[in-house]
Amino acid sequence: MSNLPTFKFYSASNAKLKVNGEEILASNASLSLRTSIEPTYLITQRNTNDYMASDGVGGDLSFDYYLTGEDYFKSFITGQGERAGEVTVISGNFGGLNFDSGYLTSYSVNFGPNSPAIASAKVSFFDELRGEFEPTEQPPVASVQVLNLRNALVSNEGEVFVSGGVDNFVGGAYNYTAEVKPVYLMDETKPSAVSFGPKSVNVNFEIDSPSGYLPFSGTRAKISLDLKNSAGAIVENFTCSGVANQRNLASAVGDYIKQTVNIMQGTPAGIEVTNQAGGILTVVENMRGVEFT
Repeated sequence: MSNLPTFKFYSASNAKLKVNGEEILASNASLSLRTSIEPTYLITQRNTNDYMASDGVGGDLSFDYYLTGEDYFKSFITGQGERAGEVTVISGNFGGLNFDSGYLTSYSVNFGPNSPAIASAKVSFFDELRGEFEPTEQPPVASVQVLNLRNALVSNEGEVFVSGGVDNFVGGAYNYTAEVKPVYLMDETKPSAVSFGPKSVNVNFEIDSPSGYLPFSGTRAKISLDLKNSAGAIVENFTCSGVANQRNLASAVGDYIKQTVNIMQGTPAGIEVTNQAGGILTVVENMRGVEFT
């Protein structure tokens, strides 16, 4: 009789993903943890087996999930780090392993014809993971309606579409990135504060009308995409209002000529930024893009 140890493998259905206590209908997820250690040398050494931590422990929780209505994670684009003293921290739990010091650093939504609306998010955290893996056998909710891009409506304003519209919209992606750095005090391994750096939003999309129109200063543009449910009601919207700074033309044997356009927006729409004099600069979207008043 064999005395070999037995192994048990778990599937994706055995691990629930929760963010801020809410279960996420994810198609995939990954959790990574890292340390910042560096080798330490004496002045007479060229080799060493000694290492010392130069920063705290941290990691990333990345996942793709289906859009079923108004997207909860989109609120962090304009609700994270804009106003002094207002910091929204994200907690995460993946199969029982959990953290409570996370911040949204990357977010994107891909738009393809007649395809489910799927978003990708990355939450960076600056703490050790707690808990233990706890497999679950409970199936996900089966009555959720996943939004489909066949019900989407695309509109535009500005000068980027010299052909006069977006009836020829093929597909694209909405992207958001944010820089978040931990701030440690003496003897801290978990930061008592974080520093928010630049944020950026851009939309890259494909149309089937080739054009080379792009002045050296770029051109003001705004593109908006409404997602509708099966009843035809608009439940979510993605808008990028800024400057078109890239056009690309490409083709291959047996394929059509593809035209891609990139619009970048330096400030997420709808937030208020305080200037040095203490006044409020309100971001206003109009036909010409983003203006400050």
